[in-house]
Amino acid sequence: MKRIGIMGGSFDPIHYGHLAAASQAAFSLGLDRVVFAPTNFSLNKRPKAGARDRCAMAAMATAPDPRFSVSQVDVERGGPTFAFDTVSDLSAILGPCELFFITGMDALAGMEGWKNWEDLLSMAKFVGATRPGCSTRLPEKLEGRAIVLPVPSLAISSTEIRRRVGRGEPIDYLTAPSVCRFIRFRGLYGAEFVHRVN
Repeated sequence: MKRIGIMGGSFDPIHYGHLAAASQAAFSLGLDRVVFAPTNFSLNKRPKAGARDRCAMAAMATAPDPRFSVSQVDVERGGPTFAFDTVSDLSAILGPCELFFITGMDALAGMEGWKNWEDLLSMAKFVGATRPGCSTRLPEKLEGRAIVLPVPSLAISSTEIRRRVGRGEPIDYLTAPSVCRFIRFRGLYGAEFVHRVN
């Protein structure tokens, strides 16, 4: 049975920290594939870039690695995105396989507030990727029910990338070159300022 990782998130924009976590998960957990599933939007966080642009950037960044693919299942469903729906839909699409839902340790800390979170634990193994400055300890109710995944410490965030773009600062080597070009081409995150100074 194939072992498939699901990496959900807004990817606003995707960056090398996301790719490093997916690569480490594929290696450490023996995954055959990692599917990146950009959210449509979440109830507590509205992405700055549109869903189609975020999906396009995810596709560009993941294209060089044959282990990675992108699914637009959450965007096509519309409305707010919940991990339960993502895993349910991808499970139906992928067929029989062992699923691993990869997210940050900070997100796992609030998992008890997620839609149908206990059902989720029976549908997929949950993997908490470590992040700089975040606890590496699982919540008590998840001990023995989720996996802590140490990943290379890359202090890169989508928030900082957006800020740098808005200030006209370089984002090279924080995300894929194709993503850098796309952000400028589409004028995302205030990139029109970059056009004026370059």
